[in-house]
Amino acid sequence: MTAAGTPRGYGLNVTRPQGATTGDPDFAKAYELVFADSVGKNYPTEAYDIADLVHRRHPGATSLLDVACGSGLHLSYLRRIFDHVEGLEISDAMRQAAVDRLPGVAVHAGDMRDFRLGRTFSAVTCLFSAIGYTQSVEELRQAVGCLAAHLEPGGVLVLEPWYTPQQWRPGTVHTATHRDRDRHVAVMCYSDQTGTSSVMTMHYLLGEPGSGVRSWTEEHVMTLFTDEQYREAIELAGLGGIEWLPGWHDERPRIVAIKR
Repeated sequence: MTAAGTPRGYGLNVTRPQGATTGDPDFAKAYELVFADSVGKNYPTEAYDIADLVHRRHPGATSLLDVACGSGLHLSYLRRIFDHVEGLEISDAMRQAAVDRLPGVAVHAGDMRDFRLGRTFSAVTCLFSAIGYTQSVEELRQAVGCLAAHLEPGGVLVLEPWYTPQQWRPGTVHTATHRDRDRHVAVMCYSDQTGTSSVMTMHYLLGEPGSGVRSWTEEHVMTLFTDEQYREAIELAGLGGIEWLPGWHDERPRIVAIKR
């Protein structure tokens, strides 16, 4: 999933009241503390589950591209399974965190709606609902088209969609806190809705000994696409064998498709 540093047109606006810069690594630090440690995501389990469903559909799969790879947490496990992996990330801070985590792995700067890497892969993933940052059906189709264009024949797309309009619950508040040896982070999120867009306003506090406490606000705007809109985008991209599989944590499923 993308994080701070993403252009506003990509569905994210960040307010930095204390002078933080676009590429500030503190955003990546906070993201990992919250999403890797506090909310219960199990990256090793998810990575091995992804590898299993890919190899069941494409036994000869040897390469994988993770689009919107964030700080590279999934790739850190997927690289142990596939002979060759690469990542793509639009956020400067998150991409740098992935580069630091994954020596020897190419992590490209790029936008899921319009990227060209000049090669194809056995599998392409777009996880943690990053696809929801596309802001229209046309952008969804552009992004899925780019994902499909980077698949070899018989290659497998693994897509973790955002919530549908029926699943979204506006007006809710969620909180999370976590700490490691030095850092403390707290986040409070208010979820709202405008038309077919979900709007999440996230307030962060990050404290470190010797550095004080920093705060910032992120506004995430993600589109509530329907299952049919996902299916149409996948079929237009030339993929078939579409399956909706149970999700890892909540109502969000996983979508798997094969390049014809």
